[in-house]
Amino acid sequence: MNHLKKTYDWAVDTVSLLASMSLIKVFFFYIYTAQTLKLSNIIGTIVWYFFLLITFRVLFKGRFFLLYCIVSCVLFIDFLYFQYFGFLPSVKELAHVHHIGGVKSSIIYVMDPLSFLFIIDLVPVGLYLRRKLSRTGETVEKSSGRAQWLAMFSILFLALVLPLISESLQPYFVFNRYGLFAYHLHDMAGLALGKIKAPIVDESVTYSGYINRVAEKGKYFALARNRNIILVQLESFQDFLVGFSYNGQEITPNLNRLISNNSIYFNEIYQQVGAGNTSDAEFVINNSMHGLGQISVYESRDQNSFYSLPALLNSKGFYTIAFHGNKGSFWNREKVYPSLGFDDFVSLEEMENDEIIGFGLSDLSFFRQVVTMIKSLPSPFFAFLVTLTSHNPYDIPGELHGIKLLPEHEGTLFGNYLQSVHYTDKALGVFISDLKHVGLYENSIVAIYGDHSGLYPFNKENRDIMTGVLGKTYDLVQAMNIPLVFHIPGSRLKVVSSIAGGQIDFFPTLLNLIGVVEKNGILFGRDLNNSSGGFVSLTHYVPEGSFIDDGRIFIMSGDGILENSIAIDRTTGETIPSFSCLDGYKDSIQQIEASKYLILNDSISQLLGQATSTNTN
Repeated sequence: MNHLKKTYDWAVDTVSLLASMSLIKVFFFYIYTAQTLKLSNIIGTIVWYFFLLITFRVLFKGRFFLLYCIVSCVLFIDFLYFQYFGFLPSVKELAHVHHIGGVKSSIIYVMDPLSFLFIIDLVPVGLYLRRKLSRTGETVEKSSGRAQWLAMFSILFLALVLPLISESLQPYFVFNRYGLFAYHLHDMAGLALGKIKAPIVDESVTYSGYINRVAEKGKYFALARNRNIILVQLESFQDFLVGFSYNGQEITPNLNRLISNNSIYFNEIYQQVGAGNTSDAEFVINNSMHGLGQISVYESRDQNSFYSLPALLNSKGFYTIAFHGNKGSFWNREKVYPSLGFDDFVSLEEMENDEIIGFGLSDLSFFRQVVTMIKSLPSPFFAFLVTLTSHNPYDIPGELHGIKLLPEHEGTLFGNYLQSVHYTDKALGVFISDLKHVGLYENSIVAIYGDHSGLYPFNKENRDIMTGVLGKTYDLVQAMNIPLVFHIPGSRLKVVSSIAGGQIDFFPTLLNLIGVVEKNGILFGRDLNNSSGGFVSLTHYVPEGSFIDDGRIFIMSGDGILENSIAIDRTTGETIPSFSCLDGYKDSIQQIEASKYLILNDSISQLLGQATSTNTN
């Protein structure tokens, strides 16, 4: 046998065992992650796994155990990722892998013991197969058999892979229609054929199609004119925290106090972030357009020209400055902020590192140092502050805990979350006091919003605890609900608005409040104080095209079939026909696709030039 070529072409029973174990793991993944297990998923998964078997037989000489290891490890990673983000990872997101040092503690925290079921058997199975090989010996590879396998591989490649590559589908749809293997192969094929391409859009993607539709004086116009603008992005703050008491304790007393006087508070605002999470929230807020979904705008488009809030304010005589308690390189801020029009950026490197918690400078130290710096800025100024301490996994030192937790919530992500947001709220209260002390408070407008959810329901523990605490089923729509507050000292306003909106609406809403009528802006949002109705296009954590307006909630089906979507009347809570939401679905898709088109083609400066020329003529 020494002259024979060695292969790993084991007996049919051995290959069948590996295939069966792989498929059992896949179906366990489907069931545990609450994905709808349809007949199409089952058939697609089996067919695509058979394709992988043939691929490894032809291209890797039958190393089926290697395939088994790859499938098991991919499932392990998918399972962990799903627990944290609620969807499957993409190879496109490998561009963000250098941020893993910042989120590894978060991933470790949500590491469910069940995740190890996908990989715990690799060593014993490997030892078993090794003994089996040594006991039975390797088989001979016959050229005729190889030719048959090659022919089968070619046929399946043409029948499966090429149509999948050519079909333009959202990743959600590929996974839910064809299964996990198809999703990852489609994802890798997309990367091989080029990164995200600019969508093809109709001729309505023009300057006139996306101008600020409320470019006129409206209600509350110029209420905050000639004031400094202080914008605070609160890490992981959800709207349920506003007015929320736990075990007899007010979680955010300082935020509640701000809302109760001299403020306009919007309680139906929803996050619109993509893979860039916090950085995407910054982008949407400051540009009034959507991000790129699976690719961070900050990471991929730092040389673009943007029609941004800081750039516009700069042209109106504002000094613009951004502050963040992490390194300037994190999410590429040190390169992006100048592109957005900021005059200056102060990061961790320029601050006194006197109290580091988790990702960077503690919120209390951060706020205190910011006040020291902005008190000497020329007026008016726009200061953009991004907090950090209340970041997942919300693990702050015990001496900073200010909430007495119930025994069942000790050591949970929910319990840690309450402690960290309470701490951040305390720091916010100190910040407001310091602004008053240095004489900046009365002549400023302080806008505050949450960047994204802190407790996603994809994690079973989060979902169960929040359902019990809130007294109603905790779902993704509730999780994506964030607060938005415009605090205007001396205004005597006490407004609570329930118009549906998103982070994309901040920019035009602020313009009206500070008395700026801007007709040249490519703004996808609307002035929430002067709109007849609200609309928010949801992205990334749900299939594109999902939306919420004042009367409806529409979540596009994961398989892309309209009839399978979730459509709810917000007044009655009853299910409504999916086709009745087709108008909102089209508006949502158009808004997202047009945003991508403008970003990926770097079209903003060109469109602004066209607008200027038109206005001049």
